[in-house]
Amino acid sequence: MRAAPIPVYSLRSRPFGQTYGEWSATWWQWLLSIPKSRNPLDDPTGVNAHLNQKYQNIFFLCQTHENTVPHIPSRTVTLPAGVSIFMPIINWISILNIDGVTDQELTEVANKRMDEVGNLEITINGLNIRNGLEEYRSLSPFFEVWLPENNIIGSRPGMVRAVSDGYWLFLKPLKSDTTISSFGSCSSGLTKIGVNYNLYIEQKDI
Repeated sequence: MRAAPIPVYSLRSRPFGQTYGEWSATWWQWLLSIPKSRNPLDDPTGVNAHLNQKYQNIFFLCQTHENTVPHIPSRTVTLPAGVSIFMPIINWISILNIDGVTDQELTEVANKRMDEVGNLEITINGLNIRNGLEEYRSLSPFFEVWLPENNIIGSRPGMVRAVSDGYWLFLKPLKSDTTISSFGSCSSGLTKIGVNYNLYIEQKDI
């Protein structure tokens, strides 16, 4: 990741007071709280990207559903200058009583899904990065999240317990327009996830 045109927070750091794993739990709480009809996960253009964003200095971006490649969405989002981006390359969430009935089972399922990842790739402002992305894998602590009606996992609404494993990037504050394309797949190539973002940074009037 040394060649990245935009600095990335180290996996061992605590950006804005939390670890990568803790931010991944917060990210899932953000994404799962939004009904499917307006969820950024199903958004082809980026029009829903600003929904439920609660942090002044951090902006969450999401991937899309499995196996959308080669129909990768291209989303356009306008952001304030100086915001940091937290987003997955590829990830998985295990939910109690769906993916297992104990915490150990949930963790094992999440780990297994990410152990199968074989291809990671991200392009930032035209520079393609493949080497070193495996270092950005992080397991979340267990967390609870409220699922609304018509949620993206198709489960009944209510509070659920979950854990996540995945590969994440936490970009340091953006100062200029940025393009990001990311791709991840399992080693067999059966699961493929990709997304393109065109990020436009608002410049303050002088």
